[in-house]
Amino acid sequence: MANEPKSELMTAEETCRYLKITHRTLYRYLQSRQIPAFKLGKEWRFVRSDLEQWIRNRTRATLAS
Repeated sequence: MANEPKSELMTAEETCRYLKITHRTLYRYLQSRQIPAFKLGKEWRFVRSDLEQWIRNRTRATLAS
């Protein structure tokens, strides 16, 4: 079971754990459209590779400042 690939599609809870942020911070990012996400029914979903690219872009922007 430990060798199973991680799902590319993540829930809000999984995303909070992955990014090490609170639900409040995540929903603030969602409200301001800062984080890549989409709704599946009533629930927000996040694509792991999109989040990784978002992190890289934010890191580059911070280093360039």
